[in-house]
Amino acid sequence: MTRNVRAALAAALFLAIAATSLVAGDLPLAFDVSPYFWGADLGVGYTGLELLEGRQTTVWLWAGGGWEKKPFYRLANGTMVGDYLDLATGSLSTAPSLPDPTADPFYQRAEAKWQLGIVQGFVAAPEDRPDLVVGFLYYRGRYDAHLQQGALIADTPIPPYEFPDRDGIFQNSLLVGGAYQNVVRNVHTVKSGIEAEASAEWGPSFFFNTVKGEADFLRLNATARFFLPIWDAAPDRDRNLFSVYAGDFVSVDWVTGDTVPLNIRQTFGGQSPRTGLGGAVRGVDSGSLDGYFKTVNNLEVRVLGPALFLPAIVPGLVAYVDAGIFGSAGSPGPAAWGFVATTGAGLFVDFFGFAQITVYLYERLVGENADADAFPYILDFTLKF
Repeated sequence: MTRNVRAALAAALFLAIAATSLVAGDLPLAFDVSPYFWGADLGVGYTGLELLEGRQTTVWLWAGGGWEKKPFYRLANGTMVGDYLDLATGSLSTAPSLPDPTADPFYQRAEAKWQLGIVQGFVAAPEDRPDLVVGFLYYRGRYDAHLQQGALIADTPIPPYEFPDRDGIFQNSLLVGGAYQNVVRNVHTVKSGIEAEASAEWGPSFFFNTVKGEADFLRLNATARFFLPIWDAAPDRDRNLFSVYAGDFVSVDWVTGDTVPLNIRQTFGGQSPRTGLGGAVRGVDSGSLDGYFKTVNNLEVRVLGPALFLPAIVPGLVAYVDAGIFGSAGSPGPAAWGFVATTGAGLFVDFFGFAQITVYLYERLVGENADADAFPYILDFTLKF
């Protein structure tokens, strides 16, 4: 199946979920969906409770799963594969590279995920918007089966490079945190305002985390995003003619523990985990440069319009600069601290403020990818933030 067909199927899934929310009508329910190429996560929230007067209470249940092609960019001794600016020496680290350019650094992962939790509002927002300040508590569970292992992951020995979840994992954790949410989207799909979130995720070994594979970790995450409208050519129209706004996203992620699984090392945490450091910095091999410390900054300018067919279908252009730092001290393999950066542009279509099918072109500003000959583009189902 081609990537274009997959994108069309994803768009159809988004529209189906939107239709489901319309059918729900006056029921006190909220819906959330996160699709990927061969699967999806679907959330249903019950909003009929009010634990604090005048504040919203939502009890969420998520379930989903799928089949994904996932990367693994480390050699048998745990050494990272990939270029980066070595912060210890101030020079470009270009070694090691893939030992065999034809080697497959990917593996196939079949996964099932589930999540149950509550989001409680504490400070109300004006104009019937979601509460300004909320707290959240979730139980998270997942089962990963690592199948059809690529050359790098299959050749990785367990000692001395500890990789207890090489074949997969049954993992459980608790996530607690708070968020400030003051981003609004106007009728022209232009965003403005600030959001911020801080969280801690705890997955101790005694929480049934030795059934398959092993996990024993604590992760702290802080995330913020900012949007600033710049220009609107026709602010009084009911649909977007031409508008421009800027956005910035920053996330800092740190994890510690005796056994930190791959799905934690290769992601940023919080309520909406994202792949990183590679991948969070667009154009860097997705999932590469994993570590116990990661920070990323995505800076964008978005140009929207004109709306197509309906006011809620809006094409756009995005120009961006991404940068990030990783630290692998404490994680498997030799310690390393590095910096990467990319720049690029993308073309997207926003559907009903619910999905954005995006194609990015990128240029690495520091180093090259493992497959330096690959055409520099990315297909994504959403904007980066």
